[in-house]
Amino acid sequence: MLTKTKSSTKGFRLVDSGYYTPDFQRLRVLQSLIEKDFRLNRDISVYAVKMDTSIHALNRFAKAYLGRSVYELLQDRIYREALYLLQYTKHTIKEISELLGFSDLPYFSRWFKQRNGQTAKVYRKGFKT
Repeated sequence: MLTKTKSSTKGFRLVDSGYYTPDFQRLRVLQSLIEKDFRLNRDISVYAVKMDTSIHALNRFAKAYLGRSVYELLQDRIYREALYLLQYTKHTIKEISELLGFSDLPYFSRWFKQRNGQTAKVYRKGFKT
């Protein structure tokens, strides 16, 4: 809801009324579930069950509002975490792959290179001074 601000300030500001549309609330739930479980749970059916919907309906919902499937949202979150861990931690690349739920290092390396264009090792070297 927009409200007029005091005369000393110009314009309007957004006031948090505490009301969110049901679709916005569902998006928040989906994003919080992904944030909480992305390292351990990549099975979209689990997210669908937790949100009391079908996989198809959940993907349709995510695509409609976010332009990405639930699988793509999960992959994006895992990728962002991989970037963070490579930049800011001293974990080995093997440890990072295990932390992110990859079954083996070569698979993680191929997955990372496919998204980043360079290997995790080369990416990490770019941040060392």
